[in-house]
Amino acid sequence: MKSKLKDKLPASSSFEFLTYDPSAPLQPPPDLSVKKDAFWSYCGPLLTSEGDLPPSLHDWAEAVLRGSLLPLLLPFLAFVNEFLAAEGLDHYWLTIRATKATSEFDQPRWHTDDLFFSRGGSGLREPPSSSPSSTTTVSSTPSQSALSKKIKTKTKKPQASTLEPSPQLDLQTTYKLCTTLLGPSTLFIPSPSQALARRTSHTTKRTLTTPHPCTSLRCLACASTSESVRASLARSLAKLGQAQARAGQAALFRIGSEEGAVHSEPALGGGDRVFVNVVPGKRAELAGLVRRWGMSFPRSWWIAPGVGREGR
Repeated sequence: MKSKLKDKLPASSSFEFLTYDPSAPLQPPPDLSVKKDAFWSYCGPLLTSEGDLPPSLHDWAEAVLRGSLLPLLLPFLAFVNEFLAAEGLDHYWLTIRATKATSEFDQPRWHTDDLFFSRGGSGLREPPSSSPSSTTTVSSTPSQSALSKKIKTKTKKPQASTLEPSPQLDLQTTYKLCTTLLGPSTLFIPSPSQALARRTSHTTKRTLTTPHPCTSLRCLACASTSESVRASLARSLAKLGQAQARAGQAALFRIGSEEGAVHSEPALGGGDRVFVNVVPGKRAELAGLVRRWGMSFPRSWWIAPGVGREGR
């Protein structure tokens, strides 16, 4: 199958919006809303049928959402399956994040995402010594079933097998896909200004960062610097404008500080948001990542503060 990446994301572009559901309504179903902030994650082979969806997804949706998410989610998963199959990939890290209306992102948080499989990148940070006591985690392994009519892919799902040794990282995945099923879409600096936005971000970080000893993921000095950088970039990049995907569109964007797309969470003062993030990868890479967190592979789990129920 012909690769779609070069066709859809040319070398001159750091992001593109791709339509996956032309019939998507401009407004989501009125009965869909978020009861509490929470996320659900899955790491494993492509979910190629509705029956493959791990039971933990349904538990999560019942705990944190009102209304049905599947009519909005299934078309996006079908698109992702086809896209990644064309790239020769059949595994991913999929995260669905539900967020209630908040003023936290009234000020944009312009940034680029780390290279996920690079040493020290987003996926290879050391796990914390313990999980927050205020959260509930539910995990399960996806079931096997026949293909449904709603999700189709030509990629065969590999059978579960023993985890292979930790992989040698090759930085194979340098892009991500995301969409917003409810609420406003992710903000991107318009393509003509992306290079300027990256240069401004690098300069701002060099100027505002003060060398200091740092031994914690929750370093107060790092947090203070991050807030200073955020405020400065919000002012300096405001004149460059913003671009957002429409309903039924996905954002395909590069990651990494050198070529990554500068983007931000949107303002959420007007309502709830359900956001889906996809990190493609090879089986060995993803299996190695979850092993570092003491988890089996494939794996799904969810965390929702204040939910007092666990299940499998």
